[in-house]
This record gives sequence, structure tokens and C-alpha cells, in this order.
Amino acid sequence: MILIKKNIKNDKIKNLLSNQKGMALLTTLIFVFILVTFGVALLTMTGNDIKLSALQRDSTEALYIAEAGIDKALWYLNTPEDNGGEGLKWRPNEEQESYPAVSTNYYQLTVEDTEQDIIKITSRGVVSDGNKIYGSRKIEVKAKKAISPSPSPAYSYAIVTEGNLTFSGDVEIDGDVHSNGNISAGVDVLLTTGEATASGEDNELGSANYATQMYPKIDFEYYKGLAIANGTYYVGLNLIKVFNTVEEITGIHFIEGDVEIREDADLNIINGGAIFATGTIIVSSTPKIRRTQTAGYDNPLAIIAKGNITLLADVDVEGIVQTEGTLKIRSVQFPIYVRNGAVIADVIVNLEGSGYVIDISHDPNLSVENIIGTGIEIYKIISWQEID
Repeated sequence: MILIKKNIKNDKIKNLLSNQKGMALLTTLIFVFILVTFGVALLTMTGNDIKLSALQRDSTEALYIAEAGIDKALWYLNTPEDNGGEGLKWRPNEEQESYPAVSTNYYQLTVEDTEQDIIKITSRGVVSDGNKIYGSRKIEVKAKKAISPSPSPAYSYAIVTEGNLTFSGDVEIDGDVHSNGNISAGVDVLLTTGEATASGEDNELGSANYATQMYPKIDFEYYKGLAIANGTYYVGLNLIKVFNTVEEITGIHFIEGDVEIREDADLNIINGGAIFATGTIIVSSTPKIRRTQTAGYDNPLAIIAKGNITLLADVDVEGIVQTEGTLKIRSVQFPIYVRNGAVIADVIVNLEGSGYVIDISHDPNLSVENIIGTGIEIYKIISWQEID
């Protein structure tokens, strides 16, 4: 009896274990759950990828917009106002422009001075729908003043200055005169040929309210290279190069500092020679300077400086006298001649014939010549970085 009961119990267990009813449903539910989980994970990953892709796209677009802002800033700086630009003195605190022009995206520009001849341009590119910002990148570049060769402008004037021009005493000029400021003149100022024009409101020698005129700028780096090759490059801490002997000068003499031409000096500049200084040039008392535009040499530049030039002595040069500072010419004990050349100053030209004549004559060939080592002043990028 007991044996029969055990057999019946064992049969029930075997039947229960061998019964497959409901397993298919369970397996299906497990498989569906796995598929749903995988699908949700896939959708989540795809959504994240789409978001990341959109963020990357908007960020990259913002970078391109920022770069476009840098290009536009350089165009504004390097293009004169009369050609649609803003000029080299343009310093916006925050200039904002849409880019492209018909979109809600934009760049913001800032330009500021950092050190001599170097500026910092910051451009922030923004991708926006007009309400929400989707991407923003910022670029900072530094740009330095440089000279770009150009067939124009040329040395078209006997005298031209960025600032005001003042004459007093005995001054004779053969050629045109122009000031981007005003012209004031005392007695005994004679224009033997040509005319006097001024961009300012006052001109005692001729026409005022004349268009602003450009003139060539000197590429000092180019001429420094020539002086280094010639062995006539002078550099030192607070250097003052003194000329005080009888000396014959050939080639470019380039001084990183100031120049003084003193009483005992007697300089004869030949064979395309010239004196360049990154500082001031002072010629006073009784030295002599003679420069002849020797045949076969094509450099018309004679006395050139970044700083002020003062001529108060016995000077008779053929060629161009040019400064990025203030030029003062005063004939105290001797007449002063600048022949077959031009007189150029960025700031103020003061010519005072004090008992002796100042005689300046222009070489008409300079109006059509493209002088090597001169051109128009522009800003060129020297560094680039992305900032936060």
C-alpha cells in the first residue's frame, strides 16, 4: 500500500516537471522585455547622439562665425573710411553684426591696443534663434602693424603731413603741398610751382576741405634687413648713435634708438645711402650733411625716423626726409635744402626760415615710382587662440 502511494507521488512529480504549458508565454515575455529594454536604450543613445551632434554642429558653426568676425575686423581696420572701412584707428568696444546677414546668428567684436603697434582683436561667434543661444565660441588674435607693398599711394607731394602744417619765414617749395589737417603760413612763403591743399577747415595758402590724402609708409623691417646684410645695423640698450666726424656713408645705416649729428660731423651720403632710426634724429649747430642721389642707385630715401626729426644745421640732401613723428626744420645759421625728393611727417611739419632759406623741391618721378620697402600700413595677425 505504501509502495503504491510512493509510486503515485513520484508520477505526479514527473508529470509536473514534464509539463511545458506556459513556458512559451514566459519566454515571449522575457524576450519582449529584453527587446523593449534594448529599444529604450537605443532610443536614449540615439537621442543623446542627436543632441551631441547638434551641440557639436552649433559649436562648430559658432567657431566659424567667430573667425568670420576676425576677418571682418581686419577688413574694417585695413580699409580706409572712404572705401567703406573704418581705418587703422578703429577701436570698437563691442561691435555686433549678424552673420550671415539675414540670420539670427552674430559675432561680437572688440579691438584694443596692447603695446606699441600691436592690437588685440576678440571675436565671439554666437548661434541663436533670437531668444536662445545654442552655440558660442570666442577667438582672440593679436595683430601687428606691417607694410603691404602697393603701387599706390606714391610720393606725389613736395610736402605732406597727417597733421597740421606750419610755415614761417623764408620757405620756397617746388611742388604740391598737402596737409590732412590745417595749413598756416607767415610771410615769405613761396610756392614756385604746384598748389597747397588741406583736409582741414583752414588753409592760408590755398584750398581747404580737400580730400584726405594717403602717402607711402616705410617698412622699417625691410630696411633693417638691408642694414644687417651691409654690416651697418646698430643696436643696444638706450642706444644713441652719434655722428661727429668726417664720414662717407654708403648703404643703409639703421639705428635701433636715437641719432645725434653733432657739431664736428661732415657726412657725405652717397650710393643710395640713408640714415634710419627707430627713435629721434637731431641735427643741430654746425654739422654738414650732404646727400647725392647717385646714378645707378634707386633708393630715394635719405633721412628716415619713427620718432621726431629736427634739422637745425647745414643740410643739403637729395631724396626723401620722412618721420612717423614730428618734423621741425629751422634754418638758423645755414640754408636747408631738400632737393629732388619730398618731406613727409605723420604729426606736424614746422618749417621756419629764420634768416636763411628753406628750399624743398619735389621729384616728379616719385609720383609714379613704386619704391621698394614702402607701401600702405595694415595690421597682420601674429597670434591666434581660442579662449573661454
